[in-house]
Amino acid sequence: MEVSLRDVSVRFGESLPALDGVSLEVASGERLAVVGSSGAGKSTLFRTLTRGVPATGEVVLGGRDLYRLGSRELRAVRRRVGTVRQGYDLVPQLPAGMNVALGELVGLGPLASLAAFFRGPGAGISRRAAEALGRVGMPEKILARTGDLSGGQQQRVAVARLLVQRPDLVLADEPFSAVDPVTSEKVFETLLDLNREGATLIVNLHDVALARRFPRLVALKDGRVAYDGPPQVLTESRLAGIYSTDPARLPANGDGKDARTRSGTPLPGGLDGVASH
Repeated sequence: MEVSLRDVSVRFGESLPALDGVSLEVASGERLAVVGSSGAGKSTLFRTLTRGVPATGEVVLGGRDLYRLGSRELRAVRRRVGTVRQGYDLVPQLPAGMNVALGELVGLGPLASLAAFFRGPGAGISRRAAEALGRVGMPEKILARTGDLSGGQQQRVAVARLLVQRPDLVLADEPFSAVDPVTSEKVFETLLDLNREGATLIVNLHDVALARRFPRLVALKDGRVAYDGPPQVLTESRLAGIYSTDPARLPANGDGKDARTRSGTPLPGGLDGVASH
């Protein structure tokens, strides 16, 4: 799914704009990382891509301007968009397998969703949910109460839900923040598989070194696009200016360490090859 933002601005009350005239063009099947300091506008940018916040300008997904669509048309577009948020958007009382199966309901109207929920997943959906949990390394948790799982496990449930939904656009907000290095590799490979299958992948990352392994990097500062291009061209000094900090203090895993390791353990093995599509 192609994504086009044209002069998009978001303002909350009388405060400074959270987004200020942002324009981006993302080709169908492309993958890119979005970076920036806290308050730069990264999360707000993601919210505009699901029409989760009032905005001016144009937000066009698959040729449809989200902010001009009626409720039924908007649901149809949202059904093609998969999200992994920091809050996970899971139902804690349900088994993990049921939360994964709910990926099939994304974008349905309220009555249709309610009817499908009480009807329960069919055999095909249940099978896909089990397969999806297996792909993220959690096949044994299919009946586990989601609220009893760790933060990292819930994050993997949210990623598994994407596999059932099979979206055309994936928006992943800090998908590696709550998982260990081994799990990071599983999560990353799952997202990369979706991208290889044709989904456009946009990832919000705190880890700058990890973001540099994407073929395209977008940096936000004060609600504006401060850089958009290949990561190899973005110098440390310019990036430090974007973060308003010393180059030595740029975020890598949140602690300033080399992003290739956490406690001496390599990060996702496939990351060094991310630049190749």
